[in-house]
Amino acid sequence: MTRLAAFAAAFLMATPVAAQDKEAMCDKTAAIVGKAVASRADGAAAEATVKAVTGSIDDADARYRPAVQPIVDWVYTLPEELLSDEVEVSYKEQCLAQ
Repeated sequence: MTRLAAFAAAFLMATPVAAQDKEAMCDKTAAIVGKAVASRADGAAAEATVKAVTGSIDDADARYRPAVQPIVDWVYTLPEELLSDEVEVSYKEQCLAQ
């Protein structure tokens, strides 16, 4: 999951986050990963996934909407055999490790 680590690092570097907010940010973005994986596994096109996942983010978490497109783009590069709940778990672990 080298690309996953690079993606998480790039996202964290682009988003100034206080230490106490890191876990919340990792939780929220991991949830986006999980929704994107589920949508792709169900056969949805990337564009439909972006719309659905973006629409599922409430106003309180609106700051995470810009992360949807790059996360979905990344999820759609994964081999099909990796599309499981493990992607979300691995993403969160890598995010917290950064």
